[in-house]
Amino acid sequence: MKCAPFLLTALALQGCGSLPRDPDGTLDRVRAQHVYRVGIIADGGDPAGDRESAAFLAGVSRATGARPELRQGASEPLLLDLQAGRLDLVIGTVSPKSPWVSEVAILKPLAERTAPQHVIVTPIARNGENKWIMLLESQVDAVAGGAA
Repeated sequence: MKCAPFLLTALALQGCGSLPRDPDGTLDRVRAQHVYRVGIIADGGDPAGDRESAAFLAGVSRATGARPELRQGASEPLLLDLQAGRLDLVIGTVSPKSPWVSEVAILKPLAERTAPQHVIVTPIARNGENKWIMLLESQVDAVAGGAA
C-alpha cells in the first residue's frame, strides 16, 4: 500500500510524456509529406505577397522541410477548411468580433497595414495542434525579430 502513491504519480506522469502534442498529428504529417496546406484570405489584399508573410512561410518551410501549397479564397470557406483539417494554416485577417476567434488559434500578427484600410495580417491555425502552433509562433517571432 505504501507504493500506491508512487504508482499513481508514475502513471500520471507517463501521460505527460511528450508535451506539447498535436492530437491530429499536423506537424508530423507536414514533415512526413513535405507539404503544408495554406489558405490565403483574399479579403483586403494578398498577404502571401507581403514581405513578412513570405518570410514567415520560408521560415516554416525551413523548420519543417516542407513546401507551402497555397490556396486563395474568402475567409469563411478557408476557416471552415482549416477547422475540418483540409488546411494546416490560414494567413490573413479576422475581425476581433468574428465568431472564429474562439474556434481557431490566432497567432501574433505578421504585419499591420493602414492604407487603404487598417488590416492586420496574422497566421491562423487549428486549435489544439500545439506542436504545430509552437513551431508557427517561433517563425512569427523570427519574422518580428528580423523586422525590428
